[in-house]
Amino acid sequence: MSAASVDPRSIKRLYEEQLAAGSTGKGSRETRRMFRGMLRATRELPARSLAQSRGATWVWSDLHLGHENIIRYTNRPFEDVTEMNARLHANWDAAVGEKDTLVFVGDVAMRTALCDTTWQRIREGPGHTKILVVGNHDLTGSGTLRVDGFDDICSVLCVDGDVPLVFTHMPLATVPDGCANVHGHTHDARPTRSPHINVSVEQLAYRPVPLERIRALAKEVVAGRFPEGTTTIERIANL
Repeated sequence: MSAASVDPRSIKRLYEEQLAAGSTGKGSRETRRMFRGMLRATRELPARSLAQSRGATWVWSDLHLGHENIIRYTNRPFEDVTEMNARLHANWDAAVGEKDTLVFVGDVAMRTALCDTTWQRIREGPGHTKILVVGNHDLTGSGTLRVDGFDDICSVLCVDGDVPLVFTHMPLATVPDGCANVHGHTHDARPTRSPHINVSVEQLAYRPVPLERIRALAKEVVAGRFPEGTTTIERIANL
């Protein structure tokens, strides 16, 4: 299959339409407010294509550093937030090289981790380039960024290839033909029989995963073949 590309601006428009519909939809007041904040940020932030890295590229999402309740909400295997934060940082350190790129697909930190210590850790952590595809918890309620430490922050990120990858924090309701949507936000939800790949840390054994493995899975799901597994990392292992 020959390489293909996707226009980030067209994905941004598609994402904005989805967020606009959610901001006036039938959800709760808090949900509509979240969509409004995401819509404002998406309009203001650029849409990007991923530049070629000197090293490997790694992907993960929804770390929720500092968020004690996420351990209970999604049954994370940690005693407390201190252990969770330490394990996520250790797994980052063990995987990512100094020349590598690390993509966070939203929702980096909350509560006590919204602080200079976290932003400095992001700056100094392994990896030449750290990119954030913005998530709802990376914003105030009005849609203003409340995170720092990244080399780039964007609304959507596109990666060309024989199966183009489209990164958004929330899963796209409609994925362009021939593309796979790499997303977070849905945490421990079981994989679907659709061209969506959930890279929330609950799906990845709490470790960043190489982009090459995501692309290998994308080729399968776009072709309508869905490997066995109850998480993304199990599906990758069963390719």
